Amino acid sequence: MKTIIFLISSLVGFSLYAQPQDVSLVFHKPAKHFTESLPIGNGRLGAMLFGKTDIDRIVLNEISLWSGGTQDADDPNAHIHLKTIQQLLLDGKNLEAQA
Repeated sequence: MKTIIFLISSLVGFSLYAQPQDVSLVFHKPAKHFTESLPIGNGRLGAMLFGKTDIDRIVLNEISLWSGGTQDADDPNAHIHLKTIQQLLLDGKNLEAQA
């Protein structure tokens, strides 16, 4: 099929490309920080690539992992309840810990 398309495009005098072939990104060193990494994705699934060749570090983000919008969760007295919340989570009582 590719051969037929190539032959037809050669006879007609044009070539079919998805995008220009001279587009490339070149990084000369791995990213040290999150802000230096390369973002890729499609809007639902995303990743940040850090670019090492011996150890690949990829930070993933998937839209269904985010449970909602912004919230003001800063409570200056939260430390008072921390031990209780930790114990409830260890006991498997997640709804009680969340409340």
